[in-house]
Amino acid sequence: MFDFAWSELALIGALSVLLLGPKQLPETMRTLAKLMRKVRGLSAEFQGHFNEMVREAELEELRAQVQKLSAGNLQSEVSKAIDPTGEIEGALRLDPAAEAFHATTEAEALAVEQTALQPDPAAPQIAAAPAAPSPTVEPAIQPPQTAVAAPQPPSPPAAGPAA
Repeated sequence: MFDFAWSELALIGALSVLLLGPKQLPETMRTLAKLMRKVRGLSAEFQGHFNEMVREAELEELRAQVQKLSAGNLQSEVSKAIDPTGEIEGALRLDPAAEAFHATTEAEALAVEQTALQPDPAAPQIAAAPAAPSPTVEPAIQPPQTAVAAPQPPSPPAAGPAA
């Protein structure tokens, strides 16, 4: 804290015992401890007041920003905050010729779609085909086909006893 070495603290302790005596030393130490507590309390109170002033200043600054935003155009303020150079907006925007081309292409596609969906009044009307009657008879069940065994070649004659 005050950058004292152990030898310096020992010298201060020895001098205080010699000057104050062993009877007054504990009372003096208590008085010094009370004084240090009071100094720490005052320091904490000062720091608290200082922090409160900083918070109030920040709140005033924030309040001024909110009033500025509410009075002005919110969209322009947000775009300034996000893209101050306008680089992103320029990258997302198409050139005017391409925009006009896309607009005419979309309009033509919508017109073609609408004409395809509307029937031509001059075209002859086709009568709907009658619905097929539902079958009431189940198809005949055919017996399962069985596999026919292929004929086997005749077996060679058995050799008999030789005469």
